[in-house]
Amino acid sequence: MHAPGLVLASGVLVGATAIAGSRLNGPFYRLVRPRLDRLAPEDRSRVITLIALLPWLLAVAVLIMAFLPSFVTIPGLIEDHCLPHDHHPHLCLVHGRWMPSGPLWGSVALLGLGGTLLWGRLVIRVFKAHRVVLNLMRVSRRQGALQVLPTQHPMAFTAGFIRPQTVVSDAVLAGLPLEDLDIVLRHEEGHAHRRDTLWRVILEALALAMAKSSRVLLLEDFSLACEEACDRRAIRGSVTPDRVAEVLLRMQRLGCLQPEGVVGATGSHLSRRVRALLGDPYPPRPQWMKALWLASLLLLAADPVHHMAETLLGWLLF
Repeated sequence: MHAPGLVLASGVLVGATAIAGSRLNGPFYRLVRPRLDRLAPEDRSRVITLIALLPWLLAVAVLIMAFLPSFVTIPGLIEDHCLPHDHHPHLCLVHGRWMPSGPLWGSVALLGLGGTLLWGRLVIRVFKAHRVVLNLMRVSRRQGALQVLPTQHPMAFTAGFIRPQTVVSDAVLAGLPLEDLDIVLRHEEGHAHRRDTLWRVILEALALAMAKSSRVLLLEDFSLACEEACDRRAIRGSVTPDRVAEVLLRMQRLGCLQPEGVVGATGSHLSRRVRALLGDPYPPRPQWMKALWLASLLLLAADPVHHMAETLLGWLLF
């Protein structure tokens, strides 16, 4: 490795930017949250995912902008930008061959330890929930496209990250009329098609550095959007929104259970989902969502970001 200092400094830059962005992301989400309520649930879930991703996109953008002068110097598109600046280490693929200092190693270790603690707890929790689901799948039987659990506890959920499967119990098969069961299965097919279980874990991993209260709020809103999207998927042919709402309430009266870490028809905020089904239709996609494409204008800030990052490294780490 010709530039170990450059590699470690890049890691610190990405990690510090992502953490700072995540801390600011909580107040930002609370600010924009009222505007998301009237989005269709499919759009709402995408916007929430994008908001959780913003600190990481910002970190990558800052890294790209910090190295952009170096990228255009190598082919000779501009004069060497490092020559007038010799008072700090260079984030440059040509002149960035410097060895890491003690403070830089300490910063990397601190960020690594924090990331290990945060993501380690999430991995352990996901692993435990996955193990419970695997044990249930082992005792289930295949019946057509379904996995059926031999239990009198009502259960209906979608399990699996990459190849999701719909799981129901004998109690649900026996307790629901065929028409109601079809609505429940359409809802679960929606979760499988959207891979909501996988996206929920990804979203939680992205939002781990947010303040806990804001993170919980964001994850609950995402879960609600996923459930509403799958409720809408069940509206097909002669099935009306009030018919779907009736089946959801019937599932709740059955006392339907689901393991932790999976998604199912009896998911979160049932009263709000019923109101959404029975209320006014969602308006068309708002024009302001198109403004997300303006993020490419951040490249115009490449030069000041580059010099600011180098100056901060010089102050803090050397």
